[in-house]
Amino acid sequence: MVQAHRIKTVAIAGCTAVGKSETALKLARRFNGVLIGADSMQIYRGFDIGTGKLTKSECGEIEHKMIDIADGDADFSVGEYVEFAKKEIESAAARGKLPIIVGGTGLYITSLLSGCNFADAPKDENLRKTLKILSHFFGITVMHGLLEFIDKPSAEKISANDSKRVIRALEIYALRGEAKSTVAEYKKPYDDLTVVLTLPRELLYDRINRRVRKMFDDGLICEAEGLMKYKECGSMQALGYKQIAAMQGSPREVIEEVTAQKTRNYAKRQITYFKNMKLDKVFIDARDYSAVENCIRQFVEK
Repeated sequence: MVQAHRIKTVAIAGCTAVGKSETALKLARRFNGVLIGADSMQIYRGFDIGTGKLTKSECGEIEHKMIDIADGDADFSVGEYVEFAKKEIESAAARGKLPIIVGGTGLYITSLLSGCNFADAPKDENLRKTLKILSHFFGITVMHGLLEFIDKPSAEKISANDSKRVIRALEIYALRGEAKSTVAEYKKPYDDLTVVLTLPRELLYDRINRRVRKMFDDGLICEAEGLMKYKECGSMQALGYKQIAAMQGSPREVIEEVTAQKTRNYAKRQITYFKNMKLDKVFIDARDYSAVENCIRQFVEK
C-alpha cells in the first residue's frame, strides 16, 4: 500500500483557455504522469465540446482520469470528487507514475490537496429538495445571503450563482447545527505543488473569444440541444450549455457573444480564486513551458 503522505502530486491550475490541458499533457509525457481531472463539468458524460475535454487521440497513451464519470442528472459533490480523485492518485503512485491534477475548478483542487474532507458531512435528500424549492422561489441571491449570515467563510468561497454548493452548505448547517466551514477536516495528504498558469489579460481574452468561436464551429449548439433532458440539472450550468438552453431560437452570433462574455467574467473570478488559494503554489506564464517543466523537475527530484 502506497503511503499517501509520501506521494508527490502536481497540479496544473489556471483559468479557462489559459492552456492547462496542453501543458499537462506535455508534462505527463515528460514525467511518466497520469492526468487527473479537476473540472466540475468535465465529469459529466456527453458534455464534451463546451467543457474542452481532451479527445482520446489528443491523449494518446496518457491516461486521463476523473472525466466522464457521471450522468448529466447526477448530484456530484466536492466530497465525492475528493474521494474518487484520491483513489486515482494512489493508483497512479502505486504504478510508479506521477499524479498530475489538471483543471480550473479551484474548489476541487483546494479540497483535494489541502486535505479538506466532506465525506462525513450529513445528507438529507428531503431537506435538500426543500432548499431547492426555496431557492427557486426566493432566488439564489437570497439563499447566498442567508449562507453569508450563518457561515461567512463558506459564503466567501462559494459563488453567489453556485446554487448547488450554496444549498449543500445550508443543508450541512441545518442538519448539524454548525457551519460547513467548521465541519471540514484538514490534514495535507500529499507532498504537492500547484503551478498556476497565467497570461496577460488581453491575450487571455483573445484566447477565450477564439476558443468559444471554435466550440460553436465544432457543433456546440447541436451537442447542447441533444442534452436538453438535463435542462434543470446542475450540469447545464456549464458555460455555453446554459446560454444555449436559455436562448433557444436566438441567432448563433448572439448566443456566442453572450457565452464569450460570460466566460471572460468567469475567468476573472478564477484568477481571483487562484491568487487567494491557500496551497503551495507558483505562478508561471503559460507561454513559458520550459519554466513550468523546470519547476516540476526540481519538485519531483528534490
